Amino acid sequence: MVDATEQRRIGDPVPGADRVKRKRLLIFGVIAFALVAPCVFYFSGAYDRWQDERSLADVCRGSVDTSEVKELLGVDRLRGHDVEAEGGVNPHAGQLNKCSVGDPEGRAWLSAAMDWSSGAAGALHDFGGFEPYGDVGMAIPLGRGWEGVMDEGRSGNDLVATVTMPCANHPGDPKRSSLIVTVKGQATHSIEANAQRTRFARTTVKTAENAARAWGCDVRPGGSIDRVSDNTAHAKVPQGKARGTCAGIATAVRESATDPKAPIENCYLLSDSGKSRYRVSAFYGPFVQALPAQLGYGDELDPGKPAGRKGSSTWATAECPSGGKALYIATGLPDESDHFAPDGQLELSALKTFATRSAERHGCTGLKLP
Repeated sequence: MVDATEQRRIGDPVPGADRVKRKRLLIFGVIAFALVAPCVFYFSGAYDRWQDERSLADVCRGSVDTSEVKELLGVDRLRGHDVEAEGGVNPHAGQLNKCSVGDPEGRAWLSAAMDWSSGAAGALHDFGGFEPYGDVGMAIPLGRGWEGVMDEGRSGNDLVATVTMPCANHPGDPKRSSLIVTVKGQATHSIEANAQRTRFARTTVKTAENAARAWGCDVRPGGSIDRVSDNTAHAKVPQGKARGTCAGIATAVRESATDPKAPIENCYLLSDSGKSRYRVSAFYGPFVQALPAQLGYGDELDPGKPAGRKGSSTWATAECPSGGKALYIATGLPDESDHFAPDGQLELSALKTFATRSAERHGCTGLKLP
């Protein structure tokens, strides 16, 4: 006979051994998972996506609409960056926030700046600068009821747009009567195609709507943008053929399409060589007060006079339905030799034609000419 002790000694399992073994395996599995899971999470790209989404959630208070930005910029990932916390925003100048989203490697980006109407000078500078003596590009209307314009940069893969939104809940407040949103984009590929420009316009107006909600500006938004006007910034229009912002002006020109909501309009009068000789511009809303603050215009305008001529500029004004003024200004531009060839009669005639038509489109009256 073999007793129980001998039976266990010669090979029978010790009671509870399987349970201990399973427990040890479970503990080992948990430890292994705790060690391996973070590596899988990191190296699979899930960590990067989590970081990206986290950075985008609150950028500019969640205003930037990123639904089409990846396709617009030609990137696979987007990372958000808010400059508000870095002291890059000057609330005394009317700027609320500035932020950017883009490829983490820095190849492409999109930035957004939010300004109250008191910060319109900064928004105007971001849009094009409007130095007195340069070609500052076009102002292509966004259309669909939006008080906004866009332009293409010199490199062929960058865009800029600005949207002005009157705040119904801030009537009579000159500092916060409007919220202005300016968006810039730098892509990895050419964005000259109309589809890309339309996508950029949609991103801009959606961002503007989000910003209005974030900063408590009650607005009446425009409609959905399914197409924007063609870019004619570099297209010479022969004398007598202008149909847009330069309609009625008796020289060869460069012009853009027109829209009764466009807050900025540009028309270029060309010399025989095709060089821009005069720029005639219109400004509405908060941009009227912003222009004199641009570099160089302090010597070109007399804000105390409704119309006049000073330096190389001639200006006119009108009264608009909003209760504010419209500003129309013709500025002489230098030729190939950096010389001016003023023609007072042409300048005044162009300003009168341009201002009269623009004022009518915007419903402004009481045009005062020099």
